[in-house]
Amino acid sequence: MGGLVSPPHLLPYATAKFGAVGFSEGLAVALSGSGVTATTIAPGLMRTGSHERAFFTGQSAKEYAWFAPAASLPVLSMNADRAARIIVDGVLAGKPTVLVGWLPKVAQRVHGLAPGLTTRAMGLANRLLPGARPDQSGLREGREAASALNSKVVKVLTVLGSKAARKNNERG
Repeated sequence: MGGLVSPPHLLPYATAKFGAVGFSEGLAVALSGSGVTATTIAPGLMRTGSHERAFFTGQSAKEYAWFAPAASLPVLSMNADRAARIIVDGVLAGKPTVLVGWLPKVAQRVHGLAPGLTTRAMGLANRLLPGARPDQSGLREGREAASALNSKVVKVLTVLGSKAARKNNERG
């Protein structure tokens, strides 16, 4: 989704994704009529367990507290096996773009209709999320951030994500 809109706290990631989306769309144009296709895949949050191995900066425990549940809850994230089926089906069908999950679909439509509003909404979200503190500039892995947070609520909200981490070998 980071190649469709620029989510807060993920500027370097979004920059890379915007470049990848532009390249993929340009490649699809260049290959048009050749019998070869290029498909842009734009997934939303995936329930893979990545919250346990992701690195957080600034107020890492607070960053983990919002990211881990979002990457674990079924309404906001998608099971990786289901996402893989959607991606493979889209590629085999030769679709130029495959949006995986409802969040990228909404993001693409809202941004297409109201790009300024989308940018302002992302800016508001950025201001509502925990800000970096000068004294906390180091990286902390998700598991460390979870321990520092020590929240039973977040632990309950991330049960499915932690199960996915075990299944997908994210525990290292």
